[in-house]
Amino acid sequence: MVHGNICCKNVLVARKGLEEGSSPFIKVSDPGISFTVLTREERVERIPWIAPECVQNVNKLSLGADKWSFGTTVLEICCHGEVPLKERTLSEKERFYEMKGKLPEPSCKELADLNSQCHSYEANQRPSFRTILRELTMLQQQNPDISCENSVPTVSDPTVFLKRYLKKVRDLGEGHFGKVGLYIYDPFNDGTGEVVAVKSLKSECGEELHTSWTREIEILKTLYHDNIVKYKGSSSEQGGQIVQLIMEYLPLGSLRDYLPKHAVGLGQLLLFAKQICQGMSYLQSQRYVHRDLAARNVLVENENVVKIGDFGLAKAIPEHQDYYRVKDDGDSPVFWYAVDCLKEGKFNFASDVWSFGVTLYELLTYCETRQSPPAKFIEMIGVTHGQMTVVRLIELLERGQRLPCPKSCPLEVYQLMNKCWESDPVRRPPFQELIPVFQKLYERYKRIETSNILQKL
Repeated sequence: MVHGNICCKNVLVARKGLEEGSSPFIKVSDPGISFTVLTREERVERIPWIAPECVQNVNKLSLGADKWSFGTTVLEICCHGEVPLKERTLSEKERFYEMKGKLPEPSCKELADLNSQCHSYEANQRPSFRTILRELTMLQQQNPDISCENSVPTVSDPTVFLKRYLKKVRDLGEGHFGKVGLYIYDPFNDGTGEVVAVKSLKSECGEELHTSWTREIEILKTLYHDNIVKYKGSSSEQGGQIVQLIMEYLPLGSLRDYLPKHAVGLGQLLLFAKQICQGMSYLQSQRYVHRDLAARNVLVENENVVKIGDFGLAKAIPEHQDYYRVKDDGDSPVFWYAVDCLKEGKFNFASDVWSFGVTLYELLTYCETRQSPPAKFIEMIGVTHGQMTVVRLIELLERGQRLPCPKSCPLEVYQLMNKCWESDPVRRPPFQELIPVFQKLYERYKRIETSNILQKL
């Protein structure tokens, strides 16, 4: 039988064994809820007790997984209940397993050797419990006064990327202040390095932008969701200033690049919309407003998964407040902003919903350049420059004018867009409510598309 959740909190003390002539006596208790029913996020939270293979696939729960958990429990005991990796974020914990990081070792060499076998990343190489019991018994007999007082709780940090091992492949894109490139991180210089996306500030950026840059990294570090681009780490100069942000590389690029080049059905577009809502709902649960939600900042992992990226304009809404006010926002994506953002510089969760409506419009126009939000709004307000563009855009939106219904867009989907563009922020639907709506729409239109394909066959 597999226990599935061996850790100190599931080991109960029946007898302390502190009195002279007595020995301790403990019992393994109920494992609680099986991690096979947990979400991926909840499984990552259990690192380093959960075995690496079980984070990816819950069906790999086995006696081998219990051996890994046992090794971590030994560390807990040796470190007087101190939890390894307890200060790490979820993305950092997952990164630790991805890079096959080594957990701290007990000071006793023989016990350290045995524990390192339990923490083999190959499940079939972990020793049997019969072997572990034999080794521990021998160790106890040979070293009756063994102590773990000097166990070292330090752990290597796989989120630190050394700049000299980052080899540039090509540029991926750039904005006003930053640029993103494709790199290979190859510390062994043998061509086996991992492919990563590296974001860095342009050299001419001032101190204020460096502060925003640091904040973006701190935000991304704390986020962990299937529909948000994954943080991998950072590299820094000698003085400790972070100069590069390392993220997962998604080779299919942004939706803005992907949609014009691929035949994507309505069902798939609605699936993408649902996933964007899922990522944004999670972001709001962490009290962040994105402020730059657009097709260019939604990246495609594969034909069934998209992820929200670029948190350069993101802001945290303080507790007990409903919005964040921005005073100087000269380089904002104004054609994706709600009228209340344009007039008052106030951003809240509902303003991201407005931006989602514009992003949904982009999806339904397949990001065609001539149908882009800037192109359509300029058609309506006329060619202007600078602040006058914002003035005319506010006048247009206050008259109730909105982006037109995209060609071949179902009326019910366009009605959803318009709900996102309600003048009163309170009347815009929250992302949590939009998720099941898009799920139903996706299922319905996917069935229709499948039926049409079968009829043609």
